[in-house]
Amino acid sequence: MPSTRNIELLKTIEAYLSEKPNFIVTTYSGLSVEEMTMLRKKLKEKNVIFKVVKNNLFKLALKNSKKHNLENLSQIKEMFYGPIALTFSDSEISVVAKLLLEESKKNEKIKIKGGYYEGKFLTEVDVKAISTLPTKEELLTIIARGLQSPTQKIAVGLKEVITKLARGLKAVAEKKSQS
Repeated sequence: MPSTRNIELLKTIEAYLSEKPNFIVTTYSGLSVEEMTMLRKKLKEKNVIFKVVKNNLFKLALKNSKKHNLENLSQIKEMFYGPIALTFSDSEISVVAKLLLEESKKNEKIKIKGGYYEGKFLTEVDVKAISTLPTKEELLTIIARGLQSPTQKIAVGLKEVITKLARGLKAVAEKKSQS
């Protein structure tokens, strides 16, 4: 018979999975309270949830989830071995992956084990690859620059045509006034 505390924890984890279906699994064992607090603070600034969970409760929450494809769960058992912490995100997982990767480089106690994004389980290598992707904001900036360049060229070209036309009209007006 599961305890009331575990039932509550299970409901909480299921709610996180429902609200923010993408997640990254990391180790945290050996972090001091201060290090853990700083990590949580940095992650909270990115609008993500960082939660230490029991493996069995998390696996049960995944099984109960309607948003997560569990066909590959047996292939990623090593992700759910030992003490784990989960970072739940709704969309900008590349931002979270970058932050966690930076933190893991500063502190060897934090290791990325894998994750889940848009219907697929990710290995450690996949999460590291995602961390190199530009964020949504960076992509929009790149697209805007690309779109702006042709527009600027057209604007400069039109300005030159108008300027030449104005000079020509001025020259014609000056000639007529002299005659």
